Amino acid sequence: MRLFIILLLSVRCLLANDMYEIRLLESVLGSLFEVKKIKVYADADAKTLLQRSEKFEIIDKCNKNVLLLVGSNFQNLPEVCQKKPLFAMSYKNYKKDENAFGAFYWRKGRPQLKFKKERIKKFHLTLPDKLKKYLR
Repeated sequence: MRLFIILLLSVRCLLANDMYEIRLLESVLGSLFEVKKIKVYADADAKTLLQRSEKFEIIDKCNKNVLLLVGSNFQNLPEVCQKKPLFAMSYKNYKKDENAFGAFYWRKGRPQLKFKKERIKKFHLTLPDKLKKYLR
């Protein structure tokens, strides 16, 4: 019985984290890209997360209609997508990728949100006042 309760609580915590991430991405990216549906090209992990949201339209093949990339594992992107803004889902990718304007990741069990000032300017994005405290 104890094992069942522990398992149930663990699954609930995992689902709560996913819902937290979805709401955060909807809020952050929704305020940066003011369109009804944000056309996103995502890696496999981000794709499973973003598919649960009405705010995002997942594009299977990266093309000129994509507004941004979301995720951490992009290799062999078409040339049209190599200059698109990237919202990273890992700190390593945020630091490494020259098009990463922001990131959301977990560190020591706590959520981390960061934006790079020069990349926000590079992609002509306007960060709302409530998010400026995460600017680096």
